[in-house]
Amino acid sequence: MIFDKLLKQTDLRIVATGGSGNPDIADISCDSRTVGKGDLFVAIPGTKMQGDAFIADAVGRGAAAVVSGNKPDNVTVPWVQIENPRRALGLLGKTLWQVNVDAMQLVGITGTNGKTTTAHLYKKLFEQRFGAERVWMFGTIDYQLGTVTMAASHTTPESIDLFRLIGKAGARPPKAVVMEVSSHSLALDRVGGLVFDVAVFTNLTQDHLDFHQTMENYYQAKKRLFTDFLKKDGCCVVNIDDPYGKRLAVEIGGRRCATFGKSADADVRIVDAECSWDGTTIELDARGKRLRIASALRGFFNVYNMTGLYAGAVALSFDEKVIERAFASVETVQGRMDRVMLDAPFSVIVDYAHSPDALVNILQTSRPLTKGKLICVFGCGGDRDRTKRPLMGKAVADFSDEAVVTSDNPRSERPESIIEEIIAGMPLDFPHRVIADRRQAVRKAMEIARAGDCVVIAGKGHETYQEIKGVRYPFNDRDMAVEMYKAIKKNGHA
Repeated sequence: MIFDKLLKQTDLRIVATGGSGNPDIADISCDSRTVGKGDLFVAIPGTKMQGDAFIADAVGRGAAAVVSGNKPDNVTVPWVQIENPRRALGLLGKTLWQVNVDAMQLVGITGTNGKTTTAHLYKKLFEQRFGAERVWMFGTIDYQLGTVTMAASHTTPESIDLFRLIGKAGARPPKAVVMEVSSHSLALDRVGGLVFDVAVFTNLTQDHLDFHQTMENYYQAKKRLFTDFLKKDGCCVVNIDDPYGKRLAVEIGGRRCATFGKSADADVRIVDAECSWDGTTIELDARGKRLRIASALRGFFNVYNMTGLYAGAVALSFDEKVIERAFASVETVQGRMDRVMLDAPFSVIVDYAHSPDALVNILQTSRPLTKGKLICVFGCGGDRDRTKRPLMGKAVADFSDEAVVTSDNPRSERPESIIEEIIAGMPLDFPHRVIADRRQAVRKAMEIARAGDCVVIAGKGHETYQEIKGVRYPFNDRDMAVEMYKAIKKNGHA
């Protein structure tokens, strides 16, 4: 598309222009390393480096034009200065690839916990209407473009990357897109150009304060999904049992909203729930209408994820029979209350829980399913919110019988230093072991487990690596549990 036509159709507020020419734009990039001949380079502000510092490199690689928040120096190609290049990045992509978001149904899910499972539920729902090939999902585990799976680079992709994928899908673009929408992507306008039919709020508990600094900032970032990125007739689906959710439902007054939870005033109210290793069944009251829904998902926290789906499905005008089929088609989500099948007299669960609230949820869910002791293997990520470390230690001490404190993804930090901050939140008499080597920590937990016990391995879930000093080493908790149990049996300890 010709540069001036691209700018006009995107309807950007232009501050200044310069350079000469009106090139035909082939692609758009905000990373100078990926720029090709004929591309538009958008210089976006970064947390460490400003995009303006890479304009010369981008032009040297073939950039035909530049968009920036500042007036570039010594640039001969045509350039445009605008007010918010971060948000404009997605808007430009939507225009270049002529993506009509009104021609598809979009669901965005935000919250501290439950995003991944809720996204999988919505994907199954849309598959009942459109078929698997025409439903796309973007999340923490992977990106699923119909029947094609891609590795996830971020929980929420840059909207420009999403528009590029849709634009190149040819005659079979998605009819529905389901996305986990992280607080980072909202705060940084990485979802620019996207507008959702349904926005789901699962909950808000302490996490990511290394980035947001305060819980208020964290909440305000999440709130943007419901105020800035929702279609005019879109519906907010909000868990009002969560204090921030209750606040959100009030503050977005005027928007179409479907609330859910155990609260008496919830539009979809949780009346009762039964959970076992085989799955979860819940009884709901939807504005006076009683119904029961069931799925293979395990755990009381999934009661909220399932209810959030039902509330959104009704808002999207899905038939009851279709909703039932969606629940029936759901399988366990990788790394979420994920039972490792071993011929052991005890149970082993792998879960992504890496915040205090998530740990409480997985341990409270596992408790009634466990006849013996509840043993938790966990750590905390390095170079992230340090204030949650003692809180995670306290959560494990409060809701399990014994713990093995280990390493998670230490990144640039010393694992021993992270562990010290974790155990500072534990009572001195709480039974725990410190084993920094995660492989050996998993083994020790299964060595001490007895018949009827349950070992919860928390923190990494679906991840297939452990990041140490900038290097990612292959590591998967499920595979490690299987390997360590085989080693234990071989040595005669189980």
